[in-house]
Amino acid sequence: MNETSHLFLAKRENNPLRDNILVNTRQCKHFPGDPERSIALMEELGRKLAQDGRADKTTVVIAFAETATAIGAVVSGFFHDCFFVTTTREKLPDWATAIGFEEQHSHAPQHYLCVRDEDAFRRAAQVILVDDEFTTGRTAMNLIRALDGCLAPRCSIYAAALAASAESFENFRSAGITPVFLASSDGIVGCSAPELPAPDRAVIPRKPDRITHVNSIYDPRLGVHADSFLAECSSFCTRLAGEISASGTVEIIGTEEFCYPALLLGKMLAGKCRAVVHCSTRSPMLPCGGRDGFAEPSPGEYPIVSRAVLRSVYDPERRVYLYNSRPCDLTVILTDAYSPDPAALNELCGAAGGAEVQVICWHGKKLPTSYLPEDAELLLTDITGKLEPLPAKEREPLIQSGVHYSELLPAEYRPSDAYFREYENGLKLWAKPNADAVRTVAETIWAEKGRHAVLVSLARAGTPAGVLIKRYIRRKYGVSLPHYSISIIVGRGIDRRAMEYILARHPADGIQFIDGWTGKGMITRTLRSALEQFPLYEYGIGRDKLDRLCEIAVLADPAGLCRLCGTHGDMFIPCACLNSVVSGLFSRTVLKTGVIQPDEFHGAAYFGELAPLDRTYEFITAIEAAMTYGEAQLPPPASGNGLAETREIAEKFGVPDIKLVKPGIGETTRVLLRRIPELILLRDPDSPLTRHISELAREKGVEVRRYPLKCYEACGIIRVMDNV
Repeated sequence: MNETSHLFLAKRENNPLRDNILVNTRQCKHFPGDPERSIALMEELGRKLAQDGRADKTTVVIAFAETATAIGAVVSGFFHDCFFVTTTREKLPDWATAIGFEEQHSHAPQHYLCVRDEDAFRRAAQVILVDDEFTTGRTAMNLIRALDGCLAPRCSIYAAALAASAESFENFRSAGITPVFLASSDGIVGCSAPELPAPDRAVIPRKPDRITHVNSIYDPRLGVHADSFLAECSSFCTRLAGEISASGTVEIIGTEEFCYPALLLGKMLAGKCRAVVHCSTRSPMLPCGGRDGFAEPSPGEYPIVSRAVLRSVYDPERRVYLYNSRPCDLTVILTDAYSPDPAALNELCGAAGGAEVQVICWHGKKLPTSYLPEDAELLLTDITGKLEPLPAKEREPLIQSGVHYSELLPAEYRPSDAYFREYENGLKLWAKPNADAVRTVAETIWAEKGRHAVLVSLARAGTPAGVLIKRYIRRKYGVSLPHYSISIIVGRGIDRRAMEYILARHPADGIQFIDGWTGKGMITRTLRSALEQFPLYEYGIGRDKLDRLCEIAVLADPAGLCRLCGTHGDMFIPCACLNSVVSGLFSRTVLKTGVIQPDEFHGAAYFGELAPLDRTYEFITAIEAAMTYGEAQLPPPASGNGLAETREIAEKFGVPDIKLVKPGIGETTRVLLRRIPELILLRDPDSPLTRHISELAREKGVEVRRYPLKCYEACGIIRVMDNV
């Protein structure tokens, strides 16, 4: 075992189970350390583990949070076929299968390990448990017991750490676990803790000078293929290191369990400045005051000199600590909190030492929404304020002159009292048919894909349908399926980055795309074209499975294109009538160069000013109140041909481009809300199905004409603009 000059003891605060904590100055966790030396130490552990042919075996590396997540990431890079996962104390998604176990001696003992990829565990020839140090080894053995039944019978188990005690070494040997350590933690003599600890630093919150967003698709808490995760981290950190003007002393801070990217960025910056890396932590230790917090302590010296007590950016109700920060030229904070608490982030910036403070948010700029997180995860970039919403009279000429509709943000319609009344009447009349359609689609998805289904709704029209289907299955079967809402744009395709995000978490054959309704089938054809160009073979989808993957489930299919539908009738779907105020308060999706960066999801804007009018959950509740939970069968195949009828209408009315003909209740409503209509065709102007359309047409002064539609109840014809 190697020398121990980098190992020190610090006094724990308020922990009767354990007096001291081991502080490793080369770990870059509690102590601000040199990232190059830190990574070199972790690589030494990785090389030792990979000896004797172990590098070529199918491997699962499990790193204990918080302190070993970076060590585990570095170690995982030494194995050719490696699944890497960290334990966590954070809340996992409700769909994630996880096992719980306890960490011995900890102030926060409860841990979780996500085992959502059961095959990765079952096929592993070896499992490597990684921690910064083992005192007794009981935590690791608690986890192994919790994993009982998840691993192959002959799977070899290793316990690896930067340091460990002789007691843990013997405990592992007795349990049939092979220990691999770099240093002994026995006999480390630390300076006694101060009788009067130094007072905590006063923290004056400050806003960051700059916030940068990168859109990482991998999360080691959920498990990742090590090569993909490490490559993404390297790519982002290389780019960030090139963008950061660094000189003098630069402090890099990771947040709690998020350690590896901070360490890697520090190593990349080390060539042009003095870089020191450390992380905020839940571990409470007493400070002693005195020397420079960035200076390496002498042997036997007490390592912790200052402490800031902060709120966590993940959960402001939780207390965390930052040790040994001191004035420097620049601080760079990296966090993987999906929505960092603003006040807690300002506190962390205030505790940092940099004259300038930059923040890097690892998981993009998520779009606000009135949907609850447990109902939908919107894979959309927030572009609020970046693109001016345009009224239809300005937007329509641009579209007809060749500007793609996805580059323009339509101004949101603010419903009149009269229109709200028509919406409410329609909701009362058609809640039951909508609920029946949800039941039919949900039961079919469950029958065909079961608990492995992954709901992927097409924003925005598909999002409410996806929420209702998820809630139906959760209530009837007690299973919370993952539900993502992503962008698909005619002429641009599906959001590839969002697809990569989903496929980093779920098998491809579980995906079920969802939309609200069909018009003339443009989205259906766009989806198939996009998936044919996507490298699905990398995810186990061959030509034999492509047809099923391309199927969209819809509530209403008047175009006659979808097998998986609630009805082939042109049904009144209330969420088609009010746009954002019944669909989570976000816009249609946007893809515009300069607004959306290459690694970002497609974008949307949040209409917070419409919050007083928001009826998103009023709609959800009304449909659920009409829901029954019995069996259901798909309707027989459709007899009509919606696309052929659309072409007939275009020819009949002399419309030069079929794109200007929008059939179906949903599409006709959109024409009135977002475009410049020339004429509205209704099968029966007196039908309660289309009263809201008649009201909108009256408000906007648009002619309504009775017409013998076959597949549809309504059709909107967009005006050809004279000035184009």
